[in-house]
Amino acid sequence: MGGRPRHMKKRPLKPGVLTPLRSADFRRLWIAQTISIVGDKINQIGLSIMVYQVTGSFVQMGIVFGLTFLPAALFGLIAGPLVDRWDRRRAMIVADALRAFVVAGMALAAASGLDSAQKIVIVYALAFVSATASLFFEPARMALVPSILGEHELMAANALDMTTMSVSELLGIAFGGALVTTIGYAPAFWFDAGTFVISAAFVLLVRHRAPAPSRRRLHLGVVWDDLRSGLARIRGDGVLRGVTITYGALALCGGAAITLTVLLALDVYRASGLTDALRLTVADLATTAGLLIGSVCVGMSGSGNAGRKYLWGIVGFGVFMLQFLWVPNLWIAAAVFVLAGVANQYFIVPMISMLQSHTEPDTRGRVFAVRLTIARVATVIGLTGAGVAAHAYGVREMAAALGVLVLAVGALGFSMPRLRNA
Repeated sequence: MGGRPRHMKKRPLKPGVLTPLRSADFRRLWIAQTISIVGDKINQIGLSIMVYQVTGSFVQMGIVFGLTFLPAALFGLIAGPLVDRWDRRRAMIVADALRAFVVAGMALAAASGLDSAQKIVIVYALAFVSATASLFFEPARMALVPSILGEHELMAANALDMTTMSVSELLGIAFGGALVTTIGYAPAFWFDAGTFVISAAFVLLVRHRAPAPSRRRLHLGVVWDDLRSGLARIRGDGVLRGVTITYGALALCGGAAITLTVLLALDVYRASGLTDALRLTVADLATTAGLLIGSVCVGMSGSGNAGRKYLWGIVGFGVFMLQFLWVPNLWIAAAVFVLAGVANQYFIVPMISMLQSHTEPDTRGRVFAVRLTIARVATVIGLTGAGVAAHAYGVREMAAALGVLVLAVGALGFSMPRLRNA
């Protein structure tokens, strides 16, 4: 009678944002990531206070955080082929163990009787090593997730990752500030080292075992061959090629947007009557709220139309950045920051999902390493370049120019059929 014909298949249920947590292995990776992010923020605050108290120099603080980007520029492209040849679960455990050891070294250096110059040299070296270890953890984790979950769950899983990242960063900043204020930066480094040990323990509990990696002897020629094959894989796939081209430009714009957000809060909206710190807090909270809302919404939207979500997210971000040319006060600007944060997640989450679904297991590590390298280098250029340009041409004007550039990137993406229809 009126029932469903037997030959008709039921449509798969749309995964909710929390659906991936039903997988025990994904749940363990998610907990490990959450703990690591909180630890990273504690480390960031501890480093800031230590370097400033030891040197009294903002320049030295800039140098130590600049070192956290340097490994990506130097080794990012090499990390991918190595991750593809290693057991990814084991690579994550080793990276966590190394970071725990390095951060413990920071705690020992901070509490030692060494003079200021010696302490800073040691901290610079350890910060560089820690950032290098992180290069292997993240590509390995991103490459492992598609082996644990079904393709229809990737959008929800990546949305959950972005939500977790935003919340963990907020918790890490609040908790890290209170921790360093209460017990000092040296004990806080020990606490941070402990978070990496806990993270490694949860990764150790992951039951999934990938096929045995290649036994081919590793040397520079092999790594170079793997890297070239990864780049060839990107060039040969219209979706991967389109994402790489457009996201390279977006990462530069994203770095510029961070600088311009600070300048808008501190300079353009100075007449709000709030202190500098409160204006920055309003801008940061509004942006983070947008990131949270966006990650939840895109996760609930299902796994389809990733390409169009990505491109419309880019267009939305460009439109919202244009608004700062005439937004009159901080409170209206806060609403725009929220909307820009939502748009940001609508291109970040689908971008990661497309990279995962369009790469084979044995090439995912190098593809994600290429993405990470491009993002880090372009972000640094955007961070520094936006400040120089805003000084020369004005903050509002550069925000509008950035919006136009982002819209041009969106138009370029819509001109790529494979990307548009992914």
